[in-house]
Amino acid sequence: MTDIASSMLAPEHPVDAIWDAAPLLLAPDLTCPEATDRFASRSGAFHTSACVVDGDGRLLGIVSLRDCLNGSGPIEEVMSTKVPTVRRVEAGAERTAYDMIDRGIDIMPVLERDGRVAGVVHAEKANAFLVEELHEDADRWVGIAGGVKDDYFDHTVWSDFRRRVPWVLALAVAGLAAGYVVHIYEDALDALVILALYMPMVADTGGNVGTQSASLVTRALTTGDVKTRETLWILWRETRVSLLMAGTLFLFAFLKVLLISNAADVPATMTLEGIGFAIAIALAAQVISATLIGAVLPLVAVAVRQDPAVVSGPALTTIVDLTGLLLYFTITASMLGLAVP
Repeated sequence: MTDIASSMLAPEHPVDAIWDAAPLLLAPDLTCPEATDRFASRSGAFHTSACVVDGDGRLLGIVSLRDCLNGSGPIEEVMSTKVPTVRRVEAGAERTAYDMIDRGIDIMPVLERDGRVAGVVHAEKANAFLVEELHEDADRWVGIAGGVKDDYFDHTVWSDFRRRVPWVLALAVAGLAAGYVVHIYEDALDALVILALYMPMVADTGGNVGTQSASLVTRALTTGDVKTRETLWILWRETRVSLLMAGTLFLFAFLKVLLISNAADVPATMTLEGIGFAIAIALAAQVISATLIGAVLPLVAVAVRQDPAVVSGPALTTIVDLTGLLLYFTITASMLGLAVP
């Protein structure tokens, strides 16, 4: 059995390695505006979902910031009670993180035996953890293939700085580019405000499918299921998967626009169906591009002996966000006859 195979059988990290031990917990009788204030006043990382608990800390449901912004009554009226959970004594970090990615879950409550919320795992932390784990597996794979396996403490501070700073600078520039894309399409947003409402959906979907693709490809590489020389086969497989997902999410996005958007906000020269079709096409294009980007980045990282954790983490998010915004605005503006820079 190879070292990699052995590592797959090693005991998992406990789920508390990736949870937020002090999550935002809300009482069910809080009003939506009060809950919104609690979201805004919370220090640390900003999250858009929170647990609703009773007086004993037992989970009642999950409420999103979006629902709070749209509501005015108690949050128990808008919270979701169908919530996937894991038990603290049974859950492992890797299994929980993979389950969240596979099911597209943003928040996973971790419960004690009596149903009290012990902590919460957020999707960002789960993604970061899996990237780190996959990086360790990739190091073992490179070592078996004849490469040199580097230990963390084998590098000096200066060498680590030189290795990391190019990525940081490149991603900073890419982040500015993403902001510039929004800026140059300000006229389109002013003409059709509804486009702004669906930007988060496109960005989140791209990030989710890109992370899925990157995780699966890296795992396949580290376990030896595929080799870097099989790049074309990997891309062909991911393309077919992305087309199926794009078709499914196209229908979802189109129906979502029709069902929850207000036709009164649509200009007289347009129809809600036309806007929904354009947004759905843009989302489908984002799904395809994000899937392929997620598949390519680990392959490139291993091929050029770069750090897969650095490449497949922040780089993936930044690149997918940038390409997603470009696709979204270019497609919707062109199809709807809006001003194109």
